[in-house]
Amino acid sequence: MSTYLQLVQDLHVGVGAAGVKPQAVTGLSGEAERLANWIRRADNQIQLKYVNWKFLRNVFSFATTASVATLSKPTGLRYWDEKTFTIIYPGETEKYPIRAVEYDAIKRDILDTTTGVPDRVIIMPDGDLQFEPIPDDVYTIGADYYVRPTLLAASADVSAIPEEFHDIILGRAMILYANYESAPEIKDQGEEIYVEQLALMENDQLPNQHQSRFNTGAMIEVIAE
Repeated sequence: MSTYLQLVQDLHVGVGAAGVKPQAVTGLSGEAERLANWIRRADNQIQLKYVNWKFLRNVFSFATTASVATLSKPTGLRYWDEKTFTIIYPGETEKYPIRAVEYDAIKRDILDTTTGVPDRVIIMPDGDLQFEPIPDDVYTIGADYYVRPTLLAASADVSAIPEEFHDIILGRAMILYANYESAPEIKDQGEEIYVEQLALMENDQLPNQHQSRFNTGAMIEVIAE
């Protein structure tokens, strides 16, 4: 596991920056400040590359209020997984699927404003949820969602990226450094690290991608027609 400060120090060594390694990520100036900014930007860019990184997945579970049509989104929401919405009826424990749709897909519909058992969840443009019909009781709504990245800020902060892939942050930061400094050799080194680590992380952290880019023993069937 690498902290924000450790990644900045590794970048300092990796690019051969002048002077001593930074001992903090705040109160910096000049090249040391740029190194810290490149690590923060690299981490953020990688996390934003896909909305459905597994490490950004979270679980939402909340109770509706009778006669209230809307439910506020969870803190940090970036993207709802529409296929995962469930409902638990009052007095029960079993989950049942409930249909979820984006507001833009049904905005011309005439919405059901009566009260009753919700049979559709509308994901509003701001991420809040609206139920149709309006709940007539307390129902438990569940779903998976993906959070927005949190920017690295303090020396001890640790990226949400799984620790075994932290080298990807260093590789991406080296590319940013090299673009600024016009340093092609460092850029080549950074790209080598970044490309390899990105492939490994895609295999591990994207749905249904397990070993899709690095696999041995695959069988190929050829059918002559």
